[in-house]
Amino acid sequence: MIYEWKRLTGEGIHDLSDTLLTDIANSPTDNLKFYVGCDSLWDKGHLTFTTAIIMVKENKGGRVYYKRFVLPFGELSLSQRLFLETFRAVKVAIWLNPLLETIGYKVDEIHADLNPNSNYASSVMVQTCLGYIRGMGFKGQVKPNSWAASSVADYKTR
Repeated sequence: MIYEWKRLTGEGIHDLSDTLLTDIANSPTDNLKFYVGCDSLWDKGHLTFTTAIIMVKENKGGRVYYKRFVLPFGELSLSQRLFLETFRAVKVAIWLNPLLETIGYKVDEIHADLNPNSNYASSVMVQTCLGYIRGMGFKGQVKPNSWAASSVADYKTR
């Protein structure tokens, strides 16, 4: 069976909603925070995107759920690619938030793999992507605070 969503261990998830709700119910703390990030990688004629949901339990670790998506072509500009990463993260957050809100939680932040330092090419997209994230009702983060995208999603993209 092919699973769209997986745990950090690579274990497939049959139903992400049920898995998330079960994991939340079994968490030893009420102080849960939820983050969403996306990263991409161009390799051998295709573009791989990984979107990650991270549930952090205050002082107790956390859980990671991720989904990979492959475009068989990669002829996107850097700006298009970075915006598509942001779009995919926002899309997941929009799906996730109503589920979380039924039990008193919300997506706390969306992390974009963008560097505000003008020495980096991604800096030109910081305002556009953060504006989109805010416009969709979420708080956004960029480097060095965007670990959900630049560390977690990046790890499963490679």
